[in-house]
Amino acid sequence: MAVRVFASARSRSLSSRLALCALAVGTIVLLASCAGSSKAATDATHVTFMAGFRPQANLPFVAAYVAKEQGFFAAEHLDVDIQHASGADEHLKLLLDKRVQFVTGTAAQVLRRSYDGLPTTAVALFGQRGDQGFVVRSDSGITKPADFKGRTVGFKSGVVPAELDALLRTAGLTRADVKLVAVGFDPREFIDRKVEVYPVFLDNEPDLIRKAGVDIRVFDPQDFGVPTLGLTYLVHNDTLAQDPQLVERFLRATLRGVRWTQEHPDEAITITLKYAPGADRAHQRYLLDTDLKNAARADGIGRGSIQQWQNLANLLNGYGVLPGPTDATKAWSGRIVDGLYQGGGIR
Repeated sequence: MAVRVFASARSRSLSSRLALCALAVGTIVLLASCAGSSKAATDATHVTFMAGFRPQANLPFVAAYVAKEQGFFAAEHLDVDIQHASGADEHLKLLLDKRVQFVTGTAAQVLRRSYDGLPTTAVALFGQRGDQGFVVRSDSGITKPADFKGRTVGFKSGVVPAELDALLRTAGLTRADVKLVAVGFDPREFIDRKVEVYPVFLDNEPDLIRKAGVDIRVFDPQDFGVPTLGLTYLVHNDTLAQDPQLVERFLRATLRGVRWTQEHPDEAITITLKYAPGADRAHQRYLLDTDLKNAARADGIGRGSIQQWQNLANLLNGYGVLPGPTDATKAWSGRIVDGLYQGGGIR
């Protein structure tokens, strides 16, 4: 009996030691796992994306909002701080100072900066057509560009856009054939009949004007053969040269954000409203739907051709927006975004 008691006690002692060992091993594994998670978080590359305008549903903005909220940035080991420019080209200045790594800008702005010798390059093109257009009242009798003759035509920011010059030229007109009037960004100037032809951002003000009860006709210069392009992502040339993998990771995450947005537009607007609290949901959806339509490409959103860019550069040069000939290859690089699509990196 004594032997059996001793054996039983020894068995219990062995079982206790094994249990303690298992507990210790489990604790070590758990600690290692926690340490690994902490290290992964610490290893994430911190970058700043600054949109060129206030929070709203412009597609390049939404792509970043979604990439952050859906974990696409985290999957690329990126810790992205999303900010919005307060105006006066703040985002460009901070990009040049390398205090932000990614910003937005129109293709025309990119070309102008390239002409001026600034070290920036567009690496993704969202707007396959520009966002600048014009509206008239449906009962104005203006049905085609030729009807602009003798009418009051607005222009913003003290600059007559090249798109207007080109649109007039399609009808054999020049600035001398219209009455140019400086206007602001408040569409009430058009609603109150300050001008007959009002310049608009096509994804924004037409919806606001219609909601104010004014029936309008919209003129998109691209519909009349005028080459235009829209919003892009820009990076500093040093970033593109020294850390192309960072650019690739950012683009892969945001283009995944675009694809998710195409499949879940309502949810994308909900995410957008986290960044733009109080914004009108229906108007934001109008903006997003317009941008998605204008970004569509058979070979993938975000891509572009050098011929598109050169056509725009030639147009801007022809109307003095660019003082001289411009080589578009210095403003646009589609190498990384093309590689993502060709390599199946957007999923």
